Amino acid sequence: MSQKDFYAVLGVKASATADEIKRVYRKLAKQFHPDTNTGDAKAAERFKEISEAYNTLGDAEKRREYDEMRRLGAFGGYPGGGFPGGGARRGGRGPTGGPTGGPRMEEFDISGIGGFGDLFGSMFGGGGTRRPAGPEKGQNVETTLTIPFRTAVLGGKVPLDFTIDGVSTSVRITVAQGSEPGSRIKLSRQGGPGVRGGPAGDLYITLEVAPDPVFTREGRDLIVQLPLNIVQATLGTKLSVRTIDEKTVTLSVPKGTASGKRLRVRGQGVTQGGKTGDLLVELRIVAPESLTEAQEQLLIAFAEGAGLER
Repeated sequence: MSQKDFYAVLGVKASATADEIKRVYRKLAKQFHPDTNTGDAKAAERFKEISEAYNTLGDAEKRREYDEMRRLGAFGGYPGGGFPGGGARRGGRGPTGGPTGGPRMEEFDISGIGGFGDLFGSMFGGGGTRRPAGPEKGQNVETTLTIPFRTAVLGGKVPLDFTIDGVSTSVRITVAQGSEPGSRIKLSRQGGPGVRGGPAGDLYITLEVAPDPVFTREGRDLIVQLPLNIVQATLGTKLSVRTIDEKTVTLSVPKGTASGKRLRVRGQGVTQGGKTGDLLVELRIVAPESLTEAQEQLLIAFAEGAGLER
């Protein structure tokens, strides 16, 4: 009878918060995921254990019941060295009424104690006296998916390939507009197969977002850097910038603009929760890498006339 201490499986303390458990689970799931450990049976088994542990500890109600089982001594002997209701007793009587010389273990039935019967069976592989089992929902499965930055902002459909119990499946999932790293998508009945005719479990997908070569994100705002030369910065100019949905916006750069100044284009950021952020255009002054002798003399004359240090 193999005892399963789900906290030990994830390597966290029993006092760990839900966020700590989720963070550790994501790290382990990514490390041991079958897609990144092709043909590694040990990694596949470890991934299965991790998913099983998180399936209990990641659910507040299941975790409460599980913690109660631990309190009763499921992983280190019950209080007093025995089981609830008497359990192991010193100085028991043998069949003839004489001392047995050792502890006597009495049977007990936890199948009617709330949800402990099913939970106890999952931890101990069917230990204890249980009622006849009926259909059971399959195991929930967790996976991660990296999506393009622009898909996270604009939304869209992306393919997902995953393997459960040796069966490979391909689906297209819908990514909501404004999705952030860590967002979760649930696919009902796409998890582990049901038991004894029960429904399949669910598939939970945690999104990771790939960086974009042009845009970065701050909440609902998008940031893009736009280069301009020293003449444009000094005298002012008009520049064009493309939004994330490929629109072109013309900006007026004021005279004497400093490098790092941000110009705001309202309503061209991320739409999330019914609100849309802005596009922040960060201006970066780019100096010429080389000048002709005549250009250098002109620049020197300008600096002297303006009283600028060289």
